[in-house]
Amino acid sequence: MQRFSILGVVLFVFFYFTIGFSQFQIQENRPPLVKIVAPKDFSTFSWNSIIRYTIHVSDHEDGNSEYDEINPTEVLLVVKYLKDSSEIKSYLINESNTDYSPLVQMSSSTCFNCHRAKGTLIGPSFERIAEKYQKDPKAVQTLTEKIIAGDTSIWGDEKMPPHPDLKVAQVKEMVRWILENNSDTDKNYLTGIEGTIKIKEQPVAVSEKGILVMTASYTDHGSNNQRQNSRQGGETIVLKSH
Repeated sequence: MQRFSILGVVLFVFFYFTIGFSQFQIQENRPPLVKIVAPKDFSTFSWNSIIRYTIHVSDHEDGNSEYDEINPTEVLLVVKYLKDSSEIKSYLINESNTDYSPLVQMSSSTCFNCHRAKGTLIGPSFERIAEKYQKDPKAVQTLTEKIIAGDTSIWGDEKMPPHPDLKVAQVKEMVRWILENNSDTDKNYLTGIEGTIKIKEQPVAVSEKGILVMTASYTDHGSNNQRQNSRQGGETIVLKSH
């Protein structure tokens, strides 16, 4: 009887830890795979032209962009113009230390349905907002209140809808990001798994061998849709001007 009890305890402990460990393995979140399908890495671009981009995302937990299982607005594309290839290394090091979490939060909400970083959509661009409020010491508080409560737009006839589901601290982070990260005319932020990029006219001060760095990224929803253990995947490609 004693032997049976000891054997039962041993088996219980064995199966408990085996099953528990297996469940942990199943729940472990894997990073998404992000691939810039077009344009190709090290291809060329022409100034004052339009290039199309296509991004593929697959994630073990969230799904596959080919089957419309990935929200396109949550796929970010950062585009940066550089003077020449000597600037690529320092730019990528700086980017690796850049906190894009407020931008990720914006892509997960409805911000990019009405706004672009550059260029007018329904509402003003982040660039224009940053320019208008850059000298306003109360800008963060003012814009936070407008975003949460909604407001009649001072930019046109469209009324900005309220966002009561967003937390004040979260919105303040977004507003600070908008005000602090949209003064660089050589950098743009886009969302979507496909679209177009309008290449600017060649700056006089830039050599004929200008560089375009494109970085696509996607932050998944975590295992069991728990954002606290989310992981990010990305890919960077480099294009050279003709």
